[in-house]
Amino acid sequence: MTKLICPDCQHENEVERIYCHNCGARLDRTALKGKAAEEGPTEERTRQHLKKMFSPNRGKAKHLAVQFAKVLLGSFGVAAVIVMLLAPELPPAPKSYSFAPLINMDMVSALSSQQPQTLVYNEEQVNSYLAATVRRKDSPSQQGFFPLKRVFVQFQEGRCTVHIERRLFKLSIFSGSSYRVTIANGKVTGESTGGYIGRLPIHHAVMKYADVLFGIAWESLARERNSVSRLAGVEFHPQSVTLIVRR
Repeated sequence: MTKLICPDCQHENEVERIYCHNCGARLDRTALKGKAAEEGPTEERTRQHLKKMFSPNRGKAKHLAVQFAKVLLGSFGVAAVIVMLLAPELPPAPKSYSFAPLINMDMVSALSSQQPQTLVYNEEQVNSYLAATVRRKDSPSQQGFFPLKRVFVQFQEGRCTVHIERRLFKLSIFSGSSYRVTIANGKVTGESTGGYIGRLPIHHAVMKYADVLFGIAWESLARERNSVSRLAGVEFHPQSVTLIVRR
């Protein structure tokens, strides 16, 4: 900080003094004027700084940017919810189902046999069985405030897509996920290859965290999942599935 040195007593004085605070001698302010000329108009800079600090427009642009970002994120959120509530383009539920094969009983019987077997079912047969299973009186599918209305599958080469329809009051919420299924050491593992909620596609890396939506479906099919875990393998082909009991 600049000080004025008294030429008589060498006392350091504040820059605003004209006479020495110690001895009263007149101070030489010419050096201070030269210093001020080098540094620029200090008082003017201070005045401008204070004006900027207390200006009502200070931070207004930042505030507007933050508000705009909030509105934008909120709009994206609302749009995503609306898209998730829209029904995707899926095959309509049939008015009546064909005779459902006893798939779980077939698996149990084949597992108890000593001979290698393969069980082959088409989509219509599997979906008829799933519809009958969901409608069972002892099924947990109808429990809670978000009951399961429908489960159906579609088979492609190497993967299976599971679709579920749940009811929220009178509104149907659809979700689905595609899996590559493997069976090893008595455990069924499904690797998600993607999915959706309503009309919103979900990346496979995120879909594993949305698997909670399928919890009631897996619970309703607990017996079937237990039987499948005892198989030697499962193969998916277009519109059909092959269950391998022993190789």
